[in-house]
Parts: sequence; structure tokens; C-alpha cells
Amino acid sequence: MNKLFPAIGVALSMVLSTLFAYAQQPQASQKSYQQARRVLDDAIEAHGGLGALRGIHDFTLKEKGKVYARYQSAGPDVPDSVGPSEEIFVIDNQRGLMSYELKTSNGGFNNWNKTIIKGAEGVTLDMWSKTSTPIVNPSLQNFRGQVRRLPQFVLLEALDRAPTLRWVGEDEFGGKKQRVISVVRPDGQQLALTFDAQTNLLTKYDYLYGDPMVGDSTIAQSYPAYRSLGKLKVPTRRVLYNSGAVVQESEFTDIQINVRPGDTWFEAPEGFEKLPAPPATPPPPAVSKIGDDVYWLQGLNGGTHNVLFVAFNDYVLVVEAPEQIIYANNSAQALAKIKETVPGKPIKYLVLTHHHSDHIGGFREYANEGATIVTTAGNKSFLEKTAATETSLIASAQPGRKLVIETIEKKRVFSDDKHVVEFYDIGPNPHATEILVAYLPKQKILFQADLLNPAANGSIAIAQDVTVSFAERLQQLGLEVEKIYGVHGRAATPEELRNSIERRRASDLK
Repeated sequence: MNKLFPAIGVALSMVLSTLFAYAQQPQASQKSYQQARRVLDDAIEAHGGLGALRGIHDFTLKEKGKVYARYQSAGPDVPDSVGPSEEIFVIDNQRGLMSYELKTSNGGFNNWNKTIIKGAEGVTLDMWSKTSTPIVNPSLQNFRGQVRRLPQFVLLEALDRAPTLRWVGEDEFGGKKQRVISVVRPDGQQLALTFDAQTNLLTKYDYLYGDPMVGDSTIAQSYPAYRSLGKLKVPTRRVLYNSGAVVQESEFTDIQINVRPGDTWFEAPEGFEKLPAPPATPPPPAVSKIGDDVYWLQGLNGGTHNVLFVAFNDYVLVVEAPEQIIYANNSAQALAKIKETVPGKPIKYLVLTHHHSDHIGGFREYANEGATIVTTAGNKSFLEKTAATETSLIASAQPGRKLVIETIEKKRVFSDDKHVVEFYDIGPNPHATEILVAYLPKQKILFQADLLNPAANGSIAIAQDVTVSFAERLQQLGLEVEKIYGVHGRAATPEELRNSIERRRASDLK
């Protein structure tokens, strides 16, 4: 034991000497922070100065532009479909008030929604269907993405997270020299901030993520030009990029700062149908048996997506592989539930209704299980290209595993002596040129994606264009349906579908 203490003493002395010597040199992270902090301080000054930035108590931002349906267009190939977009964002931090209104039209949907928060109370308004839904635990913090559309708040957030600042380097954007730093946001996302080297104004900010279709990618918000507003420099427009393409272009048609917006901004209109509040926390994914050997897995993607699967005699057939825009291994969760429900049977087929990324983005996990992918003919090359994408951020195909794809032209039937599942391509639909529905004649069940989306907490909304087309094709097919299940929302009845269509025809909506 006595020999041990001198050894420890020598080792401790060596460690302390090393630490002391290292402390004499500026640490790389410290130098990186100091350089990044200078860039941020210069930017804060260029955007109006810290006092002016901290002094923004309320603002009104009006935008008008275009949205591009990235991986949500009628077909899988570019160009993406384009639709109009209008937004009005009003926030008063001192009084805890917020109003956010969004109008868009694309993919067979006309979206017109408004959110109002007044302190501890909040409501979401569907202006199209005239329904009102309470918000559980409303918070202005949930709208940080809209707040960040003014660069001043991006900079203040970075300043509040100053210890995480790091210098990245010099770059070029739009033919101009840039300085780039990084910061870790409160949600843990590492953000790159790019500044014009001459003006010190924020050119763009972006972050890396795993995209279910293209793998390693970035989401970026850019500001091509600025103007003066009092002491502040504010953008005249913004461009949002995702996976290398523009997904939104928006002009700032009006910006007002510290005008104390009127109370009418935060008042809900009268005469709206009041729906019950959703659960405070979405329930975890759960399987329901909806027929003999027929199962509905609800609650994927944080409660937004569902999956149908059928246990045939010798195998399992699954319909849909939902995935979030930011890849979250939802299919791994779904596979665990399916295997738990139907142990011992291989998953032989994965049927994908259409090509939209939130519906097919989890197909890799099924391919790794050896499942054959079944979809419409127009999606085959798109899936093959997607599967071949090299990525380090999402699950890739297993080495040596070949992607097997079979296609459906207009109809295909899967059956054995106990089970029958029929698939029909009911396109073209405003939502997708090719889109499958599943019909189970014994159970008189229809399963569809995006064509009818009844809210879990209320009635079905006034029919969108996609729903009108869906109803017309169902009538043409003459299928005997008693229950309609879907990728989104709760189960519905044909009567509810008809009521939705009748409300649309009786309305003045175009």
C-alpha cells in the first residue's frame, strides 16, 4: 500500500502540470467563442442596437407570397406545385397576446386558419369550416418560428445563448462574402447564422436535419434585402429553403413595431361551432382490432398518422409508412407494434397509397425487413432514387438488401382463403395524380389517406376539393362501405362523408 501513494502523487503532479501548461494557451473553443461573439455584437448593432432590439414589445407582420409543395405535389417529379400564401402575425409580449392567421391553397386543400392567444387562454379557428377548438396550455413560445421571421429575435435568442456561440468560418452567398457562426437554440438544435461581411446584416440561418426523402439536408431561412424602420433594419422579404429547394417566397407587405395593436386582433368571431379541446398529451400509439385479422394502428407522428395492417394466413400486409419531415424512426415504432400484435408472421408487403413524404418516408425499415413495396407505377423510379440516397442521419438500406417494388395499375387484390384486400387507384385527384385506397369487402371497410380527415374531437369539416373528388370516385366504384378509416383522424361513416359534401355544395366556398 505504501508504494501506491508515491505513484498517485507522481500521476497527480503530471496531470496538474499538463493542465497548467494548457491553461497558458488560449483554448480553441474560447477563441472560437470570442470571434463568434464579435460577429454577433456587430450584427446586433447593424440591426438597430441592443437597446432597440430589447425594446421591441409588440409587432405586426403581414406577408404575401407563394408556397411550393415540396414532396407534396400532385406527382413525384419536379416542378413542385405552387399556391398562394398570406399570413398576418400580431404579437404583444407585454400583454401576452397573439394572433396568427394563415391562408394557403395547394394540393387540393384550401387552408384558412387563425390562432388567438390571450394570456392563459387560446383558441384555434378553422375559418373555412367555421369551427373553434380550445388550445390546451397555450403559450407564445409555441410560435417562436413565426417570431424568428424578424432577424432581431434570432439575434436576441443567440445572445441569450451566448456560451454556445462558435465561429464557423467565411463563406459566400449570393455572390457576397459572408461570416458564419453557430449557436445552440433552447430546443437543442444547432443553428448556423450567416452574416453579410460588409453590412453585418443576417443573410440567412439554417440547421441540419435528416429528411425522410433526401437524407442529410438543411432548412434555411434567408433575407435577400433590408430596409430601415426607425432605428431598426428589417427585411423586405424572406425565402424559405428545404432540402435544396425553395418551399416559400414571401414579401413583407407591412411591419409595425411598438404600436400596441388593437384588441380586435385578439377577438374570435361569433357563430363558430365550438369543438371540445384535444387531450393535453397525445395518447401513445395503440392498436385497435377493427375486423377479423384487421388492425388499425393509431397515434404515430405524435398522434397525427395512422397505419392499417392485415394478418393473412402466412404473412402481414401493411398500408402506409408515415414519417415526420424531420426523420424520427416512426416505422421502427410501428414495426414493433405490428410484431407485438401479430407475432411470428413476416411482413411481406408494404402498400404506399401515394408519394407524399409524410406517408412513405418510413419505407426503408420495411424494406430492411424484406417486405416488398407496392405502389402505383408512377412512384417506382421515385422510390428507387430515394432508397439509393446516401445519408448518415437516417436509417439506410441494409448492405446487400435489394429494394423490391411491385406496381398497381388500376386494381390489385390480395387474398387467401380467409382474407381479401382490394386496392384501387382512384386518381387523378387534386391531391395526387395516382392515389390508392384499400377496400376490405368482408368487413365493408375502406382505408384512405388525406382524402377525408375527420378531427378526433369533432365533426367532419366542410369538404375540400380532394374530398369531393374522393366521394365521386367511390360512387363510381360502387363499393359497399360501412366505415371509413384513414391515415389522419378518427374513423368516419359514409353518412358523415355525404354531409361534408352537402355542406360544401350549400356554402359559397370556391
